[in-house]
Amino acid sequence: MYIDPAGARWFKGNLHTHTTNSDGRMDPSDCAALYRARGYDFLSLTDHWKISETRTHESGILLLSGTEYDFGRSAAEGIFHIVAVGYREDPGIVRGRDTPQSCIDKIRAAGGLASLAHPAWSLNTLDQLLPLGGVDYTEIFNSTSDLPHNCRPYSGETVDLLAARGVFWKTAAVDDAHWYDGDECRSFIYVRAEECTEEAILRAMRAGAFYSSQGPRLSVRRDREAGTVTADCPEEDGVKRLVYFTDAAWTNHRSDTAEPGKSLTSGTFALTGRETFVRVEAVDGAGRYAWAQTVRVK
Repeated sequence: MYIDPAGARWFKGNLHTHTTNSDGRMDPSDCAALYRARGYDFLSLTDHWKISETRTHESGILLLSGTEYDFGRSAAEGIFHIVAVGYREDPGIVRGRDTPQSCIDKIRAAGGLASLAHPAWSLNTLDQLLPLGGVDYTEIFNSTSDLPHNCRPYSGETVDLLAARGVFWKTAAVDDAHWYDGDECRSFIYVRAEECTEEAILRAMRAGAFYSSQGPRLSVRRDREAGTVTADCPEEDGVKRLVYFTDAAWTNHRSDTAEPGKSLTSGTFALTGRETFVRVEAVDGAGRYAWAQTVRVK
């Protein structure tokens, strides 16, 4: 947890994790203790088709209920992995009977958040995704989908393609840890909440009060009068570049880069009037990213 200059509290968590309860290589209790030792405030153990409960682990970390459900066997027909987090009761998903959409609906009816996992890894197309309703967030980065085990960890292009068509899903970076050889404790979210409880974390996430990171802290604000979107980051976090993603073609100044030996503390993108959204990413000197939520400007 950190406190920003305005006094807001930001809690650190990972919403996609596997243990020996399914195909992960670490015991659930050891996993919880590991994440707590690395400074995490909350964690969801989302083993495949396994129901879990919200509780506080003996290490002090908040464990949110979680499950991963999968549908489809080929990219052509559509592979959909839906992660449920924070449900109050078993959503009652039935393998072979439910669909991705009914899965999402049941998760939300049970009080949970429904996430579309790793769309780049799944090779999800817009035709497959646009019909889905009720997605609370999708994964912009998935650690285990990166090398050495996979090679499609980043789903920013999917997020932007959806936004260009008026579909603004919130985004979260997650580990989806299986191997515990570097896919753990790497990608996470910071949630702005009054306290680290299930109710407060879920309420903040539904409001979009969170962003994703691998290290750098990042805040983004829009100035409607000035027609700008500005990103701020602490100097001590060593951010070397800020990148501005939009759907407006032929737009200059899509990034700010620090001078040699220095770090960025802010950067500004001037709106042209042609874009419908701006999405900001930051990268530090070690190649670690932070991803802000997409800012809708039209």
